[in-house]
Amino acid sequence: MNTEQFEKYQLFTENTINKLSQRVTELEKKLDMFSNLLDISKYINKYIKDPNLFPIINDMLIGVFGAKQSNIYIKIKDGTFEAAAPNDSMEFIEAGISLIMQHNEKEFILNSDTPIFAEGNKENQPGSRIHSCLGVPVEVENRMIGFIVILHNEKNYFTKEHAVFLTLIGNHIGIAIENNFLYKQIIENSNRDGLTGIFNKRYFFDCLYHMSNIMEQNYSIVILDLDGFKRINDEYGHPFGDLVLVTVAGIIKGMMRTSDIVARYGGDEIIIFLNNFTDREKLSKRVYDMKEQIAGTLITDGDKSLHITASFGVFIKDNVVMTLDECIKKADENLYISKKSGKNRVTISRS
Repeated sequence: MNTEQFEKYQLFTENTINKLSQRVTELEKKLDMFSNLLDISKYINKYIKDPNLFPIINDMLIGVFGAKQSNIYIKIKDGTFEAAAPNDSMEFIEAGISLIMQHNEKEFILNSDTPIFAEGNKENQPGSRIHSCLGVPVEVENRMIGFIVILHNEKNYFTKEHAVFLTLIGNHIGIAIENNFLYKQIIENSNRDGLTGIFNKRYFFDCLYHMSNIMEQNYSIVILDLDGFKRINDEYGHPFGDLVLVTVAGIIKGMMRTSDIVARYGGDEIIIFLNNFTDREKLSKRVYDMKEQIAGTLITDGDKSLHITASFGVFIKDNVVMTLDECIKKADENLYISKKSGKNRVTISRS
């Protein structure tokens, strides 16, 4: 073998070794990626029933990608998106949604010398320092259910490899989201009265018994009872009686704050917990509004129509140490007074 042939052979050998080395490196990367993916899948499944699943996933994505921020957006029924665990200003969240829509809900990678979210963000705000952005859809069985947007301060940080890896993670996240929603729905249904859709008695007491310092807190208890409900069932039939209960429950539920708890207490009794609502004048107005709206509603089913009324017992617990059961007993006593005084009445007392 002459010198020229040896040099060609040596060059061929070096090129072959380099190519094999590159393939080994790529295989090692893929192996690491799948190994990491397996660990991530186990981690996500560990928290699948956790009510804080979305913040947990966001924190995990920040750690895995070394990112500045992560947001998971859920696609809702009207086709728009909302942040599953909002931890930024609404302007920042809406900017992420805007990027999703601008890219037609498709994967995108943005790398910019100037801050991506500079517009509308003041200096030293999170958006004024984001230079790299990665977004991928979350799909389950070829159906989009959400979107992941990850942000980084460094320029040219995210690459196609990041997008591939995030898509693979997104498949696991999608399944976790659906299972988490299903689990929440099962729990929610178990806490609801099957007929009226308001909370059941068990949930009402479970929730309040676990409330910290319930004996010291200020709140009001309202109990209402439908007047002549047995007669309604006897004369109009139980299906019509069910319609009455559903209608009244809907009226009450529509007049509540998000912090209030409304539950079916007995057959035709509804109990309401109004936390930190002890102003007698305001509370009286609210309860009388409920009473009048119930009395003013004509309930119709085919050729059957009826106006119904309800009696109310209210107890205001203000700056006194009492058990929940003691407060409910006071409200129940006031309800008894309303019923005996002619019905369609409100009786209020306070501590």
